[in-house]
Amino acid sequence: MQQAFSEYIKIIGKGQKGGRSLTRDEAYNAMKMVLAGEVTGDQRGVFLMLLRTREETPEEVIGFVDACRELIEGDVHTLSPTLDIGCYAGKRRQLPWYLLAVAVLAAEGHRIMLHGAHEPGSGRLYASKALPILGLAEAKSISDAKHQLDAIGVTYLDLSYLLPALDTIIKLREVFGLRSCANTLARLLNPTAAKYCVQGVYHMHLDHKHCRVNENYPHIDALCFRGDGGDPEVNGERETELFVTRNGETQEIRLLVITEKWALKDTRMDVNDMLEVWQGIRNHVYGKQAIISSLTSYLVLLEKLSPSEALAKAGQLWEARAKSSLPFSC
Repeated sequence: MQQAFSEYIKIIGKGQKGGRSLTRDEAYNAMKMVLAGEVTGDQRGVFLMLLRTREETPEEVIGFVDACRELIEGDVHTLSPTLDIGCYAGKRRQLPWYLLAVAVLAAEGHRIMLHGAHEPGSGRLYASKALPILGLAEAKSISDAKHQLDAIGVTYLDLSYLLPALDTIIKLREVFGLRSCANTLARLLNPTAAKYCVQGVYHMHLDHKHCRVNENYPHIDALCFRGDGGDPEVNGERETELFVTRNGETQEIRLLVITEKWALKDTRMDVNDMLEVWQGIRNHVYGKQAIISSLTSYLVLLEKLSPSEALAKAGQLWEARAKSSLPFSC
């Protein structure tokens, strides 16, 4: 197996003239070997960093995603959410306000699957740390996840439960000093094969790459955009390009600026501030525009609304929220 895998390293590692990218089938086979533990640690590290140096092609990412989905653990496919949202970046300048947009959608009857991971020592606030304070405990089993989906319409499953091998690769950032393609793959995973999925990315042009990948799965309607810090949160302080892929074709939709006031870095990063905004006790300029903007983008995907229609409905849903309770409560 190790000798066979060395052929994939040779393909991508022979330099500008001798090397080439992997085909979809080659990428599938290579990633399946990596995730199955059929390669040495050295081979895994070299392979991932070679890919990082020249960046993965959409064709390679598609093959990698195919392998990841095939190896997902447990009976995750028995869950039936309508919307999948990957929460992998973590926030470092602002709180994860998009989680309150998720709470509004769940209250409206949407079934939402959240999944994510965390990188040790990153200093970021991850969804998995914020959600329990907002009323949603981390599901530890498929049974837990089913109960949460039935009771409140949303659940969170950590990548360490869904696909431990991919989670391990994400945590290798401490070793490499760099992120790998695992962060991209996790966002694209959609482990329950939900009809709709949302992907927030950070780096320029990654949204275009995600579109090329999403177009190869026409049974899934996908929304991708450059989110705040790389999470699935729209920053209403700037114009945002939403890339909506349906039936294998991508449409670009622009969300205009909601407010001209730029927020300073949140030095507190206290999730209790989110609770107070939800309950109407505190006003937070960035928080409110992030909630409304994120909710607007989700409604564009889920209900095929125009940006203006989605914005109007997002505002109405936010004002009608149940302020007296936790965002996620039975």
